[in-house]
Amino acid sequence: MKGILLFAVLLLAICATSLGINAALPSPDGALFAIAILLSAAFTAVSLCIELSDGRINDMRDVMNVIEAGQSLRLTLAAYALGCSLAAAATVLVYRSLLGG
Repeated sequence: MKGILLFAVLLLAICATSLGINAALPSPDGALFAIAILLSAAFTAVSLCIELSDGRINDMRDVMNVIEAGQSLRLTLAAYALGCSLAAAATVLVYRSLLGG
């Protein structure tokens, strides 16, 4: 169960990161990336809660196994959407910092 709490803390850190991205990027870009990250993090949390209540996962290792094996399409898609949103935001941040703007 400690692993699940660690995962919840990680999701909260991702939410804080999205607020930082919102502050770092200009108005339309920052808000769009923050919304994409927050929505995918919320969907990941809801999917995780559903999987916990169904008894499919009990530990952090089970979460990773379910995502890697694709046993839960809902949790797998939510995790990949979260990763893609974070990667896109990081790419834009690096691109803007290299351009100096």
